[in-house]
Amino acid sequence: MTKEHSNDIFTEAGFSKFQLFYIEAVMNDSSLPMLNRVRPIFEKMSLEEFITLSEKVFRADDYELTQQFFYFLILFRDMKHLQDYINSETFPLEALEKFIIFTFGYCGMHDASTENIMDDILFFINRDRLFELTMKSKYIQSDKLLLFLMLSKFDTPMLNRYFSAIKDVSDVINYFLKLPGDVLRGIISRNYHLFQYILLIMSEGESTQLISSEFFEKYRNDIMLFSRLNDMIREYRGSTDFEKEGGLPFNQRDMSRISRIVNMVKEMPDPVKAIEYFDGEHVFIDDMEKKIVLSAVTDPMMKNMFSRYNRPQHEHDSDDEKTSPVEGEVPLK
Repeated sequence: MTKEHSNDIFTEAGFSKFQLFYIEAVMNDSSLPMLNRVRPIFEKMSLEEFITLSEKVFRADDYELTQQFFYFLILFRDMKHLQDYINSETFPLEALEKFIIFTFGYCGMHDASTENIMDDILFFINRDRLFELTMKSKYIQSDKLLLFLMLSKFDTPMLNRYFSAIKDVSDVINYFLKLPGDVLRGIISRNYHLFQYILLIMSEGESTQLISSEFFEKYRNDIMLFSRLNDMIREYRGSTDFEKEGGLPFNQRDMSRISRIVNMVKEMPDPVKAIEYFDGEHVFIDDMEKKIVLSAVTDPMMKNMFSRYNRPQHEHDSDDEKTSPVEGEVPLK
């Protein structure tokens, strides 16, 4: 028995309506009214409906229609159920490849922040599917910048898996060495483990030893900064009871711990990128912590939010008992 769909976009008439919305937008150059009409459709969409729509869009073999469909997915990328659908095994790998390539190209054509939007897309995609794309997609293999953005989402075991599987490691390393400084620093800030991995491979190759030395001199400050931050994160993990803190509401958590995160983020030249890096390192208990730390380092009104927690905990605990400064002690301002 055929399951009844929750909206009519999946009937032939409904699919025509989807095309009609697209034509209306192109002819009238009026994307906002169209979005107001299309958003509810995507908000109510089930997995079955999403796959049905995807198949119909691809079967139509209409380049412009396919691009518009992907454009909607970019716009609505914050919808959790769409993230799950895109990540579903029932969404073909070929379709996922097209979506990632479209997103990458769209950012470049519209002067959008390629790194930020790609981060928004890649973070929720299953790592095994990303790995499969890096191994099977000829386009991604040839576009090394896109490849590195995807590799920046891999942890160390996945990086081991990738570099053990590819035939020409030197080709990847040589491209990495030629990246513009700002792009390379962006990759370092996203995944220091990837950077360390590449440095290790470079140091093992005789032909790249001289290049490695020059490279290290050029990026010495960046390497030292992230090496220090990596040590700080490792120390932070060792002294944090994530299970205990995660079971508490935010206002009952150890504020000196969160203050410590704020101070670590402030060590970075770009606090926003630092927070994404720390998020990738699983520093935050939840999104609430991430958002509050972001506000603490970017909002002037909140910059002193955790300043009182920067002192040793025993000093903070005794504040309530103090009615006047101890002799010889400088009063707090």
